[in-house]
Amino acid sequence: AAPNAGARQLPWATRASTVRDAAEETSVLLPDLLPSRIAARADEPFDSFDAGDLRLLGSWLEATVARWPRRRSMRFEPSAGGKRIDLRATMNAARQTGWESVKVARTRPRRRPRRVVLACDVSRSMQPYAAVYLHLMRAAALRRHGLRPEVFAFSTSLTRLTSVLSHRSAEVALQKANAKVTDRYGGTFIGRSVGALLAPPHGNALRGAVVIIASDGWDADPPDVLAHAMARLRRRAATLVWLNPRAAHGDFQPLAGSMAAALPYCDLFLPAHSLTGLRDLLVALANPSRR
Repeated sequence: AAPNAGARQLPWATRASTVRDAAEETSVLLPDLLPSRIAARADEPFDSFDAGDLRLLGSWLEATVARWPRRRSMRFEPSAGGKRIDLRATMNAARQTGWESVKVARTRPRRRPRRVVLACDVSRSMQPYAAVYLHLMRAAALRRHGLRPEVFAFSTSLTRLTSVLSHRSAEVALQKANAKVTDRYGGTFIGRSVGALLAPPHGNALRGAVVIIASDGWDADPPDVLAHAMARLRRRAATLVWLNPRAAHGDFQPLAGSMAAALPYCDLFLPAHSLTGLRDLLVALANPSRR
């Protein structure tokens, strides 16, 4: 069944709020120094970038330091600004001051990394953008902040790319990815691909994860196939993000078809079509919706 429409009204593009409790700060640090060849093109769509630009962008992404989405743990850690009093630590400190509680020790919940799962559409219409999104997740896999991201590509079927994208050479990694995805730049079956993502052995990786689907929404499957798969995915994932480069166009309205069927289940819907859009995505990932 579709989610409560009144509770989940979502505009065609959203950005996560950056207002957070200081004790729960999880920032994304991106270097301001960009390769001069692309620095002046931050607002240009990636479909205007040539192969050399994409290589530079990939190298820049690998140099970024991104702190990925995190979740509350059942364990606690010391924190001067924490709301929970650590009685044992407070009493231990009081032993040094004649049992006068000069300082009250506090704790806060420890935060552990969430898994990030990317399913990227590699059909013909997504060709200029798919390479950028795969570069992004390859950079994340190399940084290995906590749980390793899981990366999948789909066109008419789903292919897992996590292992090949972890190669130390970006060029070799993308070559291996291209060789592994035999149906790239063809048609698109989004609904059945999301269904395959939910099935064993991949489905367990989605539980409590931040799931990113990158697709322009052109789907040969009937909309109800994707709606059913998205409803299942919504129940399993912690946060569901959809990247659609077409959303950058001012006249874009997802009013029909598979995109309209999927949108009510999404927490974030972003274009991520340019370097500026990519920054917006990374900021959103640093502060995902909490369930």
